[in-house]
Amino acid sequence: MKEDLPSGIDLIPNGVFGQDDYGATYLVEGEKFALVDPGTSDSFPRLLDWFEENSLSPSRLSSILLTHIHLDHAGATGHLVDELSHLDVYVHARGAPHLVDPSDLLASVEDATGTRFSEYGTLKPLPEDRIVPLDDRSIINLGGRELVALPTPGHAPHHLAYQDLATKAVFTGDSAGLYLGGELIPATTPPSFDLEKSLASLEKIENLSPSVLLYSHFGPGEEPGRLIDEYGQILREWVKLISNLNRSYEGEELVEEVLNRKEEWLGKGFTEEELSMNVRGVQRYLSWKED
Repeated sequence: MKEDLPSGIDLIPNGVFGQDDYGATYLVEGEKFALVDPGTSDSFPRLLDWFEENSLSPSRLSSILLTHIHLDHAGATGHLVDELSHLDVYVHARGAPHLVDPSDLLASVEDATGTRFSEYGTLKPLPEDRIVPLDDRSIINLGGRELVALPTPGHAPHHLAYQDLATKAVFTGDSAGLYLGGELIPATTPPSFDLEKSLASLEKIENLSPSVLLYSHFGPGEEPGRLIDEYGQILREWVKLISNLNRSYEGEELVEEVLNRKEEWLGKGFTEEELSMNVRGVQRYLSWKED
């Protein structure tokens, strides 16, 4: 996979949910080094092991860039800052307060994930002075290499994508879905999925003319234009399916009905638990849209 990555960017499998090919943390090398999406709190020892195996002193890291604060992307952040107190943490301004006091975030994750909550680990509070809130077109300078932040709401209101200006690669987080084993999978988990904002964010990413999409789940996606267009169509079909079923089923009955048709979607890489969460995210979206 390294040969598919742009120059100066490495992929670290962070072991999210105990899988080697599900969560990707990216190391970006300028004069200073940055990590993009360090994974869950359980990913922290994996990251340290990778640094040691690749003869990289963790002290060379200068910053962490978060696409969003969901625990499978941001959970290891507090552990890294505890270990390396000089690190700056870049995050959307709306997400910043939840890194200082993660209590509401953790409660929301528990509500969304149910019995899977323990798999998401935890999030240590961060010192406020280590957090750098970002807005549209903020620049992160790594010394000889710059990345630009782009708000990409839809999966979450505080979501950012980052473009590496040296290579035009875009770190998509979950804004362009999941890309597992060559298949695109909807990222519509609760509580904040919004179809229209997701589609608008895809258009923003496409307008960057990216050279490659670097998915947090999982790895590089070549042919960015095709992948973006295909994911937009998948999102529309997914929401349409649940909207149609929503006329006949309510609440958990709707979830069960989609699970009864799971062959249509489990072939796209979903587990039953993930399928259920993604259904509930669309249910919430349809509910507040009707209100």
